[in-house]
Amino acid sequence: MPPLRYHEGQIAVQQEAKTTQIVERLAHWVGPIAEFAQIADLFLFAIPDLDKTLQFTVLSGKPPLMATRGGSDIRLQFPSARAPRITAPTVCGGLAIHLGQARRVRTNGRLIPVADGVELEAQETFTLCRKYMAPSLALDDKPHLGPVARESLAFDDPWLAGLLSRAETSFLASISPEGGPDVAHRGGPPGFIKLDATARRLTWIEYVGDGIFKSAGNIRATGGLTLLVPDHDGGDGVELIGRGEYTNQRTDRRVDPLVQHRDPFPIQGIMTCEISRAFRLRGLLHSRKRIEKALKITSRSTVDEQAPQ
Repeated sequence: MPPLRYHEGQIAVQQEAKTTQIVERLAHWVGPIAEFAQIADLFLFAIPDLDKTLQFTVLSGKPPLMATRGGSDIRLQFPSARAPRITAPTVCGGLAIHLGQARRVRTNGRLIPVADGVELEAQETFTLCRKYMAPSLALDDKPHLGPVARESLAFDDPWLAGLLSRAETSFLASISPEGGPDVAHRGGPPGFIKLDATARRLTWIEYVGDGIFKSAGNIRATGGLTLLVPDHDGGDGVELIGRGEYTNQRTDRRVDPLVQHRDPFPIQGIMTCEISRAFRLRGLLHSRKRIEKALKITSRSTVDEQAPQ
């Protein structure tokens, strides 16, 4: 797998945050891709529609949800019943994640129809740290591909307000200047995502991460984003679609990608989004149960605890 290549938007944010000493080293990081993909109980696809808006498809169920093959060239194979509905090769951002084990891996590339399903030809893969994931487990083992329906949603809908008030987990889809979709996990304390329904303005804190700023850099360069917030209680979710702006706030020089802080959720920057559309995604995923006794790994955890394992 070739090393990550950073575009101007990512480089600009890296320079602001003073993480340029570490990003070239991280460009060559891959990690145990196949292992993490095969233990994932959620796989999220971000696929552009006809107007290039990124829409989510989510596969949930008992792992393994896919088969993996390849050495340096990773391919993920999804049987027909577990695959996004595509008829031609399609660019895709992918994220395989197990929230209960705090393991995740990005798999960006192309979805290709094959005889017995769909294959994801990964062009960019790497494992990520374990921070900010609220531990949860699915309440059903059967493979499920969602959503089963996508419905327009009013910004002042009470269900949306209630979901955001308790949400600890979300997923951010962004796109590079070259048209490559990407999916990233975004987590925090309950209610960390704020929506001003009247102004149609969405904001959340970007906490200290590894210093690459892949999503923030994409949004700096292209603006477009889709935020997915799943409702673990009922299995639905909301897609919030619009244009974002990232403002960096932390400028202390970094030499290591993972650092232990006194604050569990240290602020790196602020994401502000003007939301144009909202959709309720019916039957998005299996309902999930929060593992109350499991500790959330944060920036206050040791570096060894934060690191992929």
